Amino acid sequence: MGCGKTDVKKSSPVPTATEQNEPSEQSRPPHYAGLIAEYRAVLAVEPDNLVALIALGNAYYDSGEWKKAIARYEHALRIDPRNSDIRTDSGTAYRNLGLLDRALAEYRLALQYDPAHVNARYNMGIVYAYDRKNLQAAIRVWEEMLRLAPNYPQAEYVRSSIAEFKEQLKKEAK
Repeated sequence: MGCGKTDVKKSSPVPTATEQNEPSEQSRPPHYAGLIAEYRAVLAVEPDNLVALIALGNAYYDSGEWKKAIARYEHALRIDPRNSDIRTDSGTAYRNLGLLDRALAEYRLALQYDPAHVNARYNMGIVYAYDRKNLQAAIRVWEEMLRLAPNYPQAEYVRSSIAEFKEQLKKEAK
């Protein structure tokens, strides 16, 4: 999977990070071991090959190996620190490890470098809504995301979640 802004695989809604920590054999495509070996071979010759670092990070990410993914993303960020796609993927890997403050910090940096980065906003909303239980923050982040990208692939999910969160906040206020 790429680090592209349109790649929603890494940003699918999951209520808790722990559910993603151990992918089943059925959910893990069998080719990751081969891809990982290929990317590692490239990096053995060219340790700062940005494309290979990102690809290896993504392969580890998609395999559920969050710490290894983060290590590759951090190396890539030393080369290209303003890359919001890598920062967002790194943030989501941190989230999957339960390191919510670090995840939010990565999303904020991604937005600092690219204020229109919708995947960073989407994932930040996930952390606020499901991990931090801060529905107002999630609503604020997601409403801005929808303003920037009304046709975002997860837009309908986000709209229905915002409506649900607003209703829940109304009930709690009574």
